[in-house]
Amino acid sequence: MILGVCQFDAHRAQLKNLASGEQWQLPRAELQVLKLLLAHRGCVVAKHKLGAADEEHPLLSDSSVTRAVFMLRSFLGTEHEHLIETVKGRGYRLREDTKTFKPKWLVMPKLKAVLAVLMLGFTVLIMMVSLDQYKGADESTEALNSVSLQLSSGQTLNLMSFSKSKTNNEPLLVLVEQLKAGFKQCHSTPWQQVYLSLSHDKQVFNITMKGEKLGQSKIRNLKLTDYRQQKQFISQAWLDEVDICE
Repeated sequence: MILGVCQFDAHRAQLKNLASGEQWQLPRAELQVLKLLLAHRGCVVAKHKLGAADEEHPLLSDSSVTRAVFMLRSFLGTEHEHLIETVKGRGYRLREDTKTFKPKWLVMPKLKAVLAVLMLGFTVLIMMVSLDQYKGADESTEALNSVSLQLSSGQTLNLMSFSKSKTNNEPLLVLVEQLKAGFKQCHSTPWQQVYLSLSHDKQVFNITMKGEKLGQSKIRNLKLTDYRQQKQFISQAWLDEVDICE
């Protein structure tokens, strides 16, 4: 099934960006929501139906469904996030007019080399922009802390936190320890480098994970928001939903 520039493999529970080659192994919530939207393509599906329990999994909360839709849209990208529509007060709908992705080099072989070079440059640019939140253009942002964690499999994972404001140092370091505790539950993980930052107002927690799986490089960006006075970005429920161990 083609969704914008992505191909969905239901058997492998995987979304693959056909332009960049990036693959995303869908966590349970995202997989369930996408399957149900596809099964009812063109129709509105209520949140409680998207989060319904089954024989193997418990009920998903409305917030888990909302987060799953957000993550799916993020992977589809800004040009195709509109494929999943929000119908206010009713639920979500997957548009019927999902276009088939046809790389230009399949139609015009002579452009393959040129497009490959352009795609490489674009990929490098995206990686630079993704990490720009941690490394400012003026290079004034330095790593606040770097932590190495060894999993039970023997794998080493590096967590690096970046802060532009000293007022964020303490809460950011607390979040690093919470995420570190979450990774300790993993026997192994495809991620090797994890970059963390907290917005100046402490309302947005950014996580970028880089790694490799089956010989292919992977990047996953997570953006957590919490506008409450007493914030809780990371919880066991969140760790289970996001499945950082994969």
